[in-house]
Amino acid sequence: MFLQKKRIDPAFLVKALACLIAFLPLSVMAQKHNLISFSGGYSLPVGKFASQNSNDPKAGLAGPGVYAQINYERKLAEHFGLRLTGSLNINKTDAQPLIDEYSVLLTKPESYTWQKATSTWQLGALLFGPSAYLPLGSIELEGHVQGGLVFAESPSVTVLGISSAMGNPEAEGRIAQASTPAFGFGAGASVRFRLTENLRLQITADAIGANAQLKDLPTYRRLGSIISESTSSTERFVAVANVGAGLVFGF
Repeated sequence: MFLQKKRIDPAFLVKALACLIAFLPLSVMAQKHNLISFSGGYSLPVGKFASQNSNDPKAGLAGPGVYAQINYERKLAEHFGLRLTGSLNINKTDAQPLIDEYSVLLTKPESYTWQKATSTWQLGALLFGPSAYLPLGSIELEGHVQGGLVFAESPSVTVLGISSAMGNPEAEGRIAQASTPAFGFGAGASVRFRLTENLRLQITADAIGANAQLKDLPTYRRLGSIISESTSSTERFVAVANVGAGLVFGF
């Protein structure tokens, strides 16, 4: 008995090839594990960094600001990956506590008009650590914990008080700018909404902190012709909380 050879229907081959072409991009897309994300938004100082007590050497006198962040993520599995982050925070500085401190030493402080000039706090960070993912259909939850370098730049602050009352001396104070690197940490989470296979919209929230040792920080005080100059070295815990939005690109 001989086995009869079966002919393959050419129409079947065409259909199979069409299905392969249709589903190949989806298969390749599912295997893509590289993500680049961008985000930006509102930054708020936390703890002593936000303190307005000028008599506290660890007070940051920092106010609200903005941040920008870029991340590279490598997914090692469906629920686990690694994340590299570069970020920059720019926060305002409040000079009013310094004016309040000087006003206590003045006769008729209500007669003084103050001019003030400040630069901003700047925190740059380069962080690395694990990330976790929880896909929920077209929504994905992401969380991360990181450590690395934080570069802190403290602001320069200048205040000048001039009295409208006769005989009252000028009052002036200056704090110079300083910068230092420090080991820091970051942690946060995001909610990601799929727009296309390659693109997601994300809502993010995270925190970054570090113990920054600012050394030999010069301070200048003048009341009339009496001048006082000094330097100080203080360790400040600089910390910010960020809330923003951005985009995630997969490739």
